[in-house]
Amino acid sequence: MDTLRTLLQSVDLKATPARLAVLSFLEDTHSPSDAEAIFVHLKEEHDVADRATIYRMLETFVDKGLIKRLEFGEGKYRYEVAGDDHHHLICEDCGKIEDISDCNISDLEKDIQKKKGFSVKQHSLEFFGLCKDCQQRAN
Repeated sequence: MDTLRTLLQSVDLKATPARLAVLSFLEDTHSPSDAEAIFVHLKEEHDVADRATIYRMLETFVDKGLIKRLEFGEGKYRYEVAGDDHHHLICEDCGKIEDISDCNISDLEKDIQKKKGFSVKQHSLEFFGLCKDCQQRAN
């Protein structure tokens, strides 16, 4: 928790129990979570904030660069802790989301800069398909 307190203080935010709980949840979760899942978990475990407060916190954390907002074509946003650059594998059948970090996108960004003179500030890359389990069930 001390690390999370320091992180919040580094962006001029008070380390309230609700903010610490949201960041801790996102840090411990292995795939991006939507606001409703975050709210339900926090309601059950901590009862620290209402739904509107959770949404406001998430927006503040995105604005401060603490978390990333992701959109996978589901009609809702998902959130994860900002950090190492990685991409996602999304199963269109069961909804499982896995991180993939061994893409060589940095070389592509350099090539875009060199060939097109375009400075990439950020990118988003998701792969949609069927996970191994869903493929096995389909066969």
